[in-house]
Amino acid sequence: MSAVKEAITAIRDALKLADEVKQVGESLKGVAMELREHDRRLTRLEAKWETALELAGIRSGTARRLEDKD
Repeated sequence: MSAVKEAITAIRDALKLADEVKQVGESLKGVAMELREHDRRLTRLEAKWETALELAGIRSGTARRLEDKD
């Protein structure tokens, strides 16, 4: 009976591990989605910043880009 009990315990542990892996996978999926949203927002902010700098340069007569500053 000891071998059967060990087999049942091993199966139970494997099922618990599979459930934990599934939960971690779902959490990781959520983090990946959030990261994509942050990346998109940063891209939009960079575009707005570049536009604002270009407009400020046009108005002051000294058009400069961020790359030119380095």
